[in-house]
Amino acid sequence: MPRRRSPSAHPPGPAVRTHARLRAAVLALAALACSRSPAETQAPAEGGTATADDPRAKAAAKLPGFDTAGPERDVPHERFFVEVGDAPARGPAEAPVTIVVFSDFECPYCERGHRTVQELEREYPGQMRVVYKAFPLEFHGHAMVAALMARSAQEQGKFWPFYDRLFSQKGLDMERLAAYAREAGLDMDRVQGDLEALKWGTAVQKDMRQGRKLGVTGTPSYFINGRYLNGAKPLELLREIVDEELALAERWRKQGVTPDRIYAHAIENGYREVQFRKPRPGLKPDVIYPVPLDDSPQRGPETAPVTIVEFADFECGFCVRGHETVEKLRRRYGDRVRVVFKHYPLPFHSHAFLAARAAMAAHAEGKFWEFHDRLYQARAQFDEETLLQIARDLKLDLKRFKQRLHGGDFDAKILADENLGHTLGVRGTPAYFVNGRAVDGAVPELEFRLVVQEELERAEAMLRDGVPPAALYNRLVTTQAADASR
Repeated sequence: MPRRRSPSAHPPGPAVRTHARLRAAVLALAALACSRSPAETQAPAEGGTATADDPRAKAAAKLPGFDTAGPERDVPHERFFVEVGDAPARGPAEAPVTIVVFSDFECPYCERGHRTVQELEREYPGQMRVVYKAFPLEFHGHAMVAALMARSAQEQGKFWPFYDRLFSQKGLDMERLAAYAREAGLDMDRVQGDLEALKWGTAVQKDMRQGRKLGVTGTPSYFINGRYLNGAKPLELLREIVDEELALAERWRKQGVTPDRIYAHAIENGYREVQFRKPRPGLKPDVIYPVPLDDSPQRGPETAPVTIVEFADFECGFCVRGHETVEKLRRRYGDRVRVVFKHYPLPFHSHAFLAARAAMAAHAEGKFWEFHDRLYQARAQFDEETLLQIARDLKLDLKRFKQRLHGGDFDAKILADENLGHTLGVRGTPAYFVNGRAVDGAVPELEFRLVVQEELERAEAMLRDGVPPAALYNRLVTTQAADASR
C-alpha cells in the first residue's frame, strides 16, 4: 500500500496550525491500558415442550384467544433487537439486509472486517444497508477521539469518506486523524470545537451502552438483521448469512411484509439484553446507583446539575491521581459540579484510617476541604506528624484535634461510609458516582469528562421538564437505568 504523506509534509500554514490545536484538544488521551475481559453469556431461558395432558397446557387452553391476523411470522435463527436510531448508515433504508457493525477505528480486526463488508457491498448492490456504531476500546489510545471525530464528520455530511479513510491504514495517531479529516474535506475548526466541547460524547456513550447491553465485549461485532457475529469472520461466512437473509426477506414480502418493514420484522422479537453467567467484576458503568449524600462533606452548589460522590483513601496513590482529575473537572465545569466525599480507608494502608479521622476533625471546625486538599498535596506519603502539621497550618484547635485523632468521635461516620461503599459494590479506591453512574478507578480525564458531559445533558433535560433544582439529584439517582441511557 502506498505510504500516505504525514501532515508534516504539507507546507506550513493553516493545516499545521489546525493539527497543533487538534492535538491540544485531546491531550487527555493518555489512557491507562485495560483490556475487556471476555464473559460467558446466557440468552434468556426458554420453556420446555408441554404435552396435551400437561396441566400447563390445560390451563393455557382456558385462556382467551388473541387475534393473530396479519403477516405470518417466520423468523428463524437467534436474533437481537438492535435499534439503528440516528447512527450513520450507508445503503437504502428499505434494503432487505441491514448489517449493524460495532467498531473501533484503531482495531486491526475491524480494518480487516471493513474490507470484507466493502466486498459484500460490491457483491450485493442496493440490497444491503451498513450501519456504524461506535465501540472504542479502552486500550486503544486514539479510538475514542476517532469516534468523536467521526460523529463530527456525520454532522458535516462527510461521515463515510472519513470512515473509509480511517480504515485505510494500520494503526492511528493524531497526525493521521488530522490528515484523514482534511482529505475528507472536514471543517477542522468545527472538529476542534466539537472535541473540546465533547459535543458528540453522549452519542458515542449511547452506542457503547447499547453494545454492552447486547453482549458486545470486543470488536468488530456484527448484527446481520439481528443475527450476532463476533470478530472478523471470513467473507464466505458473511456471504452465506446474507444469502439466507435475502431469501427470508423475499419470503416475508410474499407473506405481506412491506420492504420498509423487513428489518423491523426480522428483529422484532429479538433479545433486548444479554445476561451474564459470570458478570464482570467491579462497578457497572450502565447502572444508576442510588447513592445517598447524607451529611457528608460537599463543595459546590446543592442545586448543581452534576454531583460527583467520591469514595477515597488519602493514602492511596491512585486517589491522588483521581483527585487531580476531579480538580480539573471542577475548574472546567465550575458551579455545574458538586463534589461529595465519602471515606473508604483501605486496611493495608497504615495511616489511612487515622487520616480519615483527621479530616473529620477538621470538618468539625469547618475546614474539611482545606485539610483534604493539603493532605492530597502529600501525595499519599505522610505520617501522624504530617497530619498535625497541617492542623497547625490551618490553625485548628490542636488539643481537640489530637483528642479526636486518637478518639472514636468520627469512627461511626467513617465506618458508615465504608459500609455504604460495600453495599454499592465498591471494592477499591478511588470510586466515583456521577449522578449515580459509576466511574471505577483513576480513569483519564477524557473518560471521566464523557460521563460528566452525559450526565450534564441528562440533568439539563430533567430541568427543562420541570424538575425543581432542589429535587434534581434524588430524581437523577432514582431514574431507571433504561430511561437514563438517553
